[in-house]
Amino acid sequence: MTDPKTAAGFRQHVYEKRYHIMRQPVVDLSTLQPIHDEWLVRFESDEGLVDVLRPAEISGAIATLDLSMLEHAVRTLNMDRRRLPIAVNLSGASMLEETFEEALFHSLSKLTTDPKRLIMELTETWDIRDLTQAKHVLGRLSAAGHPLCLDDVGAGAASIRYLRAFETQWLKIDGDFVQAAMSSPRDLVIMKSLLDLREPLNLKIIAEGVEDEAAIAFVKAHNFDAAQGYALGKPEREPFRL
Repeated sequence: MTDPKTAAGFRQHVYEKRYHIMRQPVVDLSTLQPIHDEWLVRFESDEGLVDVLRPAEISGAIATLDLSMLEHAVRTLNMDRRRLPIAVNLSGASMLEETFEEALFHSLSKLTTDPKRLIMELTETWDIRDLTQAKHVLGRLSAAGHPLCLDDVGAGAASIRYLRAFETQWLKIDGDFVQAAMSSPRDLVIMKSLLDLREPLNLKIIAEGVEDEAAIAFVKAHNFDAAQGYALGKPEREPFRL
């Protein structure tokens, strides 16, 4: 069996659909009702997910997965217009690939439902040094009507650069950061400063990593708009075949 930690092995895993899609709800904290599902990937491999995805970002092979997930999301939304909207992840590394933009918008051209139902989450695990191409692609996505979300804010060094560069409708605060703010006054001050950006930048803010009732009470008390985590809904496998 090919090694998914190599670029060729990763692409082969994707082409042969040796992965499955999980969905986890993002919940409105004012109603405790789900507002959309984030799609997560799980590989049919003994390797840890980070150990598989990080080399794929370095090699650029991650673009293969991003496009595959997007194609499935388009097909799913076209077939079932009553289901929750879907958020799919886009790696910053994918946007640096020469053919990615054309392939991305070719897939999106097949969407026959409201583009607001397909949300794009830019992951922060890859620090994009030259933001020009990413700004261009995200600008096109926004102009086409797709909501944009900056994922994992607080998890890496790129958060402030991305906040300055990209006009998004959602910020998703990293779960470890939220957990730290529950016990660390310093982290709480920093988290509150991010929440203060909501009105000036016309943002909605999601808390990740909400794993118990104490975390639900905490994010409600600090007026997050929405939250995601096991206490609000565990990841479930999408029922279709890839």
